[in-house]
This record gives sequence, structure tokens and C-alpha cells, in this order.
Amino acid sequence: MNVKEVFHMYKLKKSGIRKLFAMLCVVFIFASGIYVSVPTFAQTETKESTISVSSDTVEKGDKFSITVDIKNNPGIWGLKFKVGYDHSALTLTSAKNGNVFDNEDATLPSALDKEEFIYLAYLNSLKNNTTDGTILTLEFTAKNEAEFKPYIIAINVEQAINVNGDDIALKSNNGAVSVVKCIHVSDTKWESDADTHWHNCKYSDCKEKILKTVEKHTVEVIPAVSATCTQDGLTSGKKCSVCGYIIEKQQVVKATGHTPVKLKAVKATTKREGLTSGRKCSVCGETLVVQQVIPKITYKMKKAAKTNGKIKMYKKKKQSSKVIQNVKKGEKVTIVDMDKTWYLIKYKGKVGYVKSTSITWNAKVNVTKGNLRIRTGAGLKYPIISSRPNATKVSVVGRTANGWYKVQIKEKKKNIEGYMYSKYVK
Repeated sequence: MNVKEVFHMYKLKKSGIRKLFAMLCVVFIFASGIYVSVPTFAQTETKESTISVSSDTVEKGDKFSITVDIKNNPGIWGLKFKVGYDHSALTLTSAKNGNVFDNEDATLPSALDKEEFIYLAYLNSLKNNTTDGTILTLEFTAKNEAEFKPYIIAINVEQAINVNGDDIALKSNNGAVSVVKCIHVSDTKWESDADTHWHNCKYSDCKEKILKTVEKHTVEVIPAVSATCTQDGLTSGKKCSVCGYIIEKQQVVKATGHTPVKLKAVKATTKREGLTSGRKCSVCGETLVVQQVIPKITYKMKKAAKTNGKIKMYKKKKQSSKVIQNVKKGEKVTIVDMDKTWYLIKYKGKVGYVKSTSITWNAKVNVTKGNLRIRTGAGLKYPIISSRPNATKVSVVGRTANGWYKVQIKEKKKNIEGYMYSKYVK
């Protein structure tokens, strides 16, 4: 650059005599090799100074921005660089000065379609610019003729000096614009295989696998489910906690079936209902055979009787069972049921069992024709000792297991004992 070029550039910027003087001084310094000493301060740490071009990914026809940024600015008075790009694929539509240099200090080309974009900046004073940030923003459009590939945005720093006229070392980092068929947007749905999961692009005309979303499965144990009597169970399994992919499938464990146990029958009494026997499962408690209710016992028989002597009323039909009541001789009782050699009697509100031979009660012969025979024993094989017509009164003093009554009758002023079949005695 010669003095005329600097002056011409200055005149276009219309910045005044002061800026012209400063520029001429700089040009003179550059030309003569004389350096102006400016106080500087020692630095304890040197960081690499870089000028970098940003990158982007676009589709054909997209408008996008590329920035040129400086980091760890060492102190610059003047800067010139070129930006190169593929004009067959990209169209530069605008250029805007950034925040590092003031607009009056920067010169941008008026024609944007040149082969290389040239940026020039210098300060309007003898001082260094140490600002970090964006030097330049370039607006591009990706042409429809562009290929699907990366395009380099190259930067070439031609001159960088400080206020002393020293060259400054700046590392240049190129950028790139990748023209792609689709700028993928992840679908919310996961795709997966045996080892990994990923998102595909959500657009229906793309659906490509987005490689940056590929991850290995995160294994989560699926707890086992115990089988019950009626329902199948499951073994433990494994799945991915992120995408839900089944890594290890659960296997069915067949239902165990019921384990039946018997439910005991409950005898009905005069005070409570009874139950038939039933069955239930000892594991789950489900009823398999329902117990049926047996109504309370209601006694139809009401036969007045007297005790033959001092007797005991038992809870059950055996003399080893619990004694409910002691009854004196000659006490009035009511027979409410008969079972073989035992009577169930009621005495003073209590009900219990007594031997049939301990009770005497009055009955009548009940035949439709002829006489009822009295035998020496409880059976037809025994000899007949007498007979009585219908409605004859007899005293019943016992009962046998095979259904015969032991009776007493008077014959010729004598008491005769024998046996009558109970069916014909009421």
C-alpha cells in the first residue's frame, strides 16, 4: 500500500485531517523503518492469538451467517485479511462490520461478488485495539446448484501490525459450510437394535439415522412376577431404561394351581346354625367348595318323662364327655330327640344327653289293626310274651340301638317287661 492509496482510502471515509496525519505517519513509519516507542507493560502469560471463521450446516437455498472472530487480541493498530469461498456454491449477500473495530476505522468492499473478500481496518489514533469479539459478519445464500458436501470458508491474514509497526502473529482458522440434503431434526420416537438406540430425522422425506444420537442401551432389570394359584407369573428380564428395548425377554411361569384343604362341618344346635363340609385353597384362601348352611335344630318331639334315678346330662352321646347337669330322681324332663340308646332331653333350659334306660315316659300302642306283640328281646326272633291292642298305654323304660323300646305293662296286677318295636309306639 502506498501513500496515495492510504490517502484515497482516508478521503472516502471523510474522517478529517487528524486521521490523515495518523495514516501518513504510519505509512512513513512502514516505509522508513523508524519505530515510535510507545510504553508497554510486561506480560506474565502469552496466549495464542487467533482469527477464526465460524462454520454452519445448511440446506440448498438457505440464508446463513458466517462470522470472523478474534480471540486473545494482542493489540492491533492495523489489520488486513481476505476471505475466500466457492462462488459456484455460495452467494455473498451482505457484509457487516463487527464490534472489534469501529465502523469509521473499517473499510469493506463495495462489490461483494469479487473472487476474494478483502477487509481492511486501522485506528484513528496511535494506540492498539485489544478488543476480542466479532470482526466481521458475512451473510450468504447456498445456491441450488451446490453439491452436498462441505465448502471451506478460508481466511488469509495479509497484514497485522501494532502501533509500533511490529508484525503480529495471528493463527488463522478456516471455517466450513456443509451443504446437506436435510438438516436433521430428531424424531421423539426411539429406533433400536440389540446394542444401541437412536433417533431418525422426523421429516417424512428424510427419516435418516442421526448418528450423533446413537447411544448404547442402559440396562434396567425387569422384576420377576410370582405365579399364583390361578394366574401365570413371569421370570425377571432386562430392558433399556431409555428407549424401552427388550434386551432379555421375560418367560411365562405357569400358575401353580390350588392346594385344597378340607373345611370341617359344623353341627347345627338349637342356638346356632351349622355348616356342611367344604374345601378351600391353603395358599390363596379361595373357596373351592362352598359350605352350605344347616339351619338351627328345632325339636318336634316333646315327650314328657321322669328320671328313674339320679342321672347325669352329658354334652355328647358318651359318658366320658362333659357333664352339663346332675338331675335328681323323679325330676320332670322333656325328651326332644332319640338316637339309638340315647335320649336328648331338656331340663331347666339346658339340653343334654342321657342313657335311655335312665328315663321313663308314657306312650300308647299305635296299630291300625290287630295287636302289638311284646317279646322277650329286641327282635322278631325273640318269643312273644303278650300283645296289646291299639291305644294301650305302656311305660317306656329304655331304647335299643336297633329301634326297639323296652316297655313295662301291667298284666293281672303284675308289671311285665318286654320289647315293642318303636315304629308302633307313640
